[in-house]
Amino acid sequence: MHTDLTGIAPSRPTPSMRSLLLTVCCVALSVATPIAAQAPPPPASKSSAIDTTQNPAVRVYVDCQGAGCDYDFFRDDVKWANFVRDRLVSDVVLLVTSLRTGSGGSEYTIAAIGQDRYRGRADTVVVYTNPNDSDDLIRRQLARSFGLLLAPYAARTPLASRLTLTYAVPSLINGTPVKLARDPWNYWVYRLSVNGFSSGEKQQSFSNSFLSTSANRVTKEYKVSLSANLGYDQSRFQFADGGSFTNIQRNYGADALIAKSVNNHVTIGATVGASFSDFNNYDLNLRIAPAIEWNLFDYKDFTRRQVTAYYSLGVAALRYQDTTIYNRIAETRPLHNLTVSWNARQPWGSVNMSVFGSQYLHQLSYNSYGVSGFVDLRIAKGLALNVGGNYSRVNDQLFLRKGILTDNQVIARQQALATSFRYFLNFGISYTFGSITNSVVNPRFGGGGRGGNQMMFSF
Repeated sequence: MHTDLTGIAPSRPTPSMRSLLLTVCCVALSVATPIAAQAPPPPASKSSAIDTTQNPAVRVYVDCQGAGCDYDFFRDDVKWANFVRDRLVSDVVLLVTSLRTGSGGSEYTIAAIGQDRYRGRADTVVVYTNPNDSDDLIRRQLARSFGLLLAPYAARTPLASRLTLTYAVPSLINGTPVKLARDPWNYWVYRLSVNGFSSGEKQQSFSNSFLSTSANRVTKEYKVSLSANLGYDQSRFQFADGGSFTNIQRNYGADALIAKSVNNHVTIGATVGASFSDFNNYDLNLRIAPAIEWNLFDYKDFTRRQVTAYYSLGVAALRYQDTTIYNRIAETRPLHNLTVSWNARQPWGSVNMSVFGSQYLHQLSYNSYGVSGFVDLRIAKGLALNVGGNYSRVNDQLFLRKGILTDNQVIARQQALATSFRYFLNFGISYTFGSITNSVVNPRFGGGGRGGNQMMFSF
């Protein structure tokens, strides 16, 4: 049924009705306005991130490498910070460095370095992980430490009213915090590793096996490291004329190191090493060398900067598989070594440079020396440059076999070849531009549309 309302005039309120409506509206506005002004904002959902792109959140640049450095996880976990991709537009730089501990775990040093209006402020937190900790546990510990370091900066932003700080009470025994248990291993850590692979096709095959074992004890005063290894490589090639060529490389050896801290700048110690090598013609290469190391900076700053000079003086007892180009089957020679290194990791990038040299003392012309290094620089906003490599002059190949190698032996690198120099070089440059405030994490199509996520088993 349809009712046609065309032509019907709307009814007008009477004067008394208009007065009543005006009174009700005035009362409603006078009551609603203060209530709306005093009403607290609704609580933020724990599952949703604060839109840091539209809020003056603290801007953070993270320089982190190695296990646990999961940038997507950091952005998703620390929702109240704005992670930017360029340090030049950040309020805080989180510089993360890591070193292996005596137990086989890692020591992460996290430095929060203020920039712009926070320039001059720096804080540091140290995080220790165990050798069997998963990557997920490591990244959660790093994210928690990030939050502790960034809290003082976030407290000065409008987001401070939405932040809370909690504390996990430690386990207690009779009201006393639990003490660290006595180490039954007395700081010793042992490791045994076995690896191998094999691949091939109709005319060629490759196999490799490697066994290693180590024992290490690291304390504040002493460092002791013992290791042994055994390696076997085999390559086989079948030629079209029916012939074949097999290349077998065997190597094994053992090393020992002991070092003692003298003070915050000096360490003394000694190294001992013995090895067998088909490639280098060694039936026995035994080296014993006391050594000393001096660090320009205090060792407590080692994660950020080091300038070290390492010097060793020792003796090498050499026994060869075949007669050398110097017509020797065995010899004992004194030698020394000097290495000067500079390592730095700062907000502008990192530098690792070394100048090294070694020399046999029975004849000073038998020596080798060179330089190696790697530089990673953040040149300007979005622009990064990295250059690395090494170059050395070689004049100390006492182990070279006498005789001429076949073409197959040269191509397969069955034996070391005479040379007067070695070098390696790598170079890279990158430029990134676009949004610097997008902290959104979206894991969809993480496989790039090429079959989705993959599963891998490792033993």
